[in-house]
Amino acid sequence: MTDTSSDTDDTTEPPASPETPEPSPDHTPETDDGGRSIAVYAQWAAFGILVLIALVASLQFYFAASAAVNEFVTRRYRPLFRAGFNLVVVLVAATGISLLVRRLA
Repeated sequence: MTDTSSDTDDTTEPPASPETPEPSPDHTPETDDGGRSIAVYAQWAAFGILVLIALVASLQFYFAASAAVNEFVTRRYRPLFRAGFNLVVVLVAATGISLLVRRLA
């Protein structure tokens, strides 16, 4: 008796299915109808509210710092202190804008 392998071997592997790609971090969850989910809209609304609060707080800080310069700095040096403070504010804003542009690009 000789052992021969038959053409119908039970150890054959099923055809390989294509791998599903991992979702990217920028992927937004979508509903079945192709629109964005309520959670995404809620996150954008929360983001907008927080940006508005930060803007109001920044303006209040700016005016409070200007009032502190008026209170504690003599009249002779006020323009120098205001110029320095405004320069720092502009540099911080420019740095933040450049970082956002790099992330968006």
